[in-house]
Amino acid sequence: MLVAALDTSTLALSCALLESGPERASVLATRSEPPIRSGPGHSARLPGALVELLEMAGKNVRDVGGWAVGIGPGSFTGLRIGLATWKGFAYANRRPISGASSLAAMALEAAGGAPEGTLLVPLLDARKGEVYAGFYRASPGGVRSVAPEAALTPGDLATRLAGAGPAVGFGEGFAAFRAELAGALPELASGPASPSAEAVGRLALPALGAYDEQALFALEPHYVRLSEAEVRFPNGLPARRPGEG
Repeated sequence: MLVAALDTSTLALSCALLESGPERASVLATRSEPPIRSGPGHSARLPGALVELLEMAGKNVRDVGGWAVGIGPGSFTGLRIGLATWKGFAYANRRPISGASSLAAMALEAAGGAPEGTLLVPLLDARKGEVYAGFYRASPGGVRSVAPEAALTPGDLATRLAGAGPAVGFGEGFAAFRAELAGALPELASGPASPSAEAVGRLALPALGAYDEQALFALEPHYVRLSEAEVRFPNGLPARRPGEG
């Protein structure tokens, strides 16, 4: 089965085409685009990036048998754009879709370069003085979560890691707070800065079965924390007064 994978949890964009096999999926083509810090971002690059990737592999959208997408945590806007695009393709072509944690994808990619038994702590920049943090260990065939993903200040992260044993951090979130994390969390220099679509595809592949419309509509981003609107208006937007536009 040909699987199209995507991650838009950061300002960088990652797409991949994988062919599932009896033991391990093979990668047919990948495309990574650097962060765009101004302008329309992912909305301007999708679905064009996928179409170009398919053309590189001599495939078309109808050849895709399953869709895999990173569901965060990460950029609220980026996640919504990526998920909406992939769900649209899956729905239009009646193909299964599955989501995978973007932080777990980073951990999977980093696992081979970390000492055995080490706690893998992928970090993305959550803004507002926080990081999105995952807590994973390598396991046969992948990685396993040992604690819920969370949005934390560097200080809170250091406190949570106290007594956890050997751990390594990596990712754009680590780079953003390297000074604050010094002494509390060693850096895994070989770790990825952001999630790769290839790793997302490998994580999501086992859940790609038959097309399930209910599951497709139920698939949502994993934001971890509340949006700004939810923080400001926990009970919904206030009612308009008479005469207000």
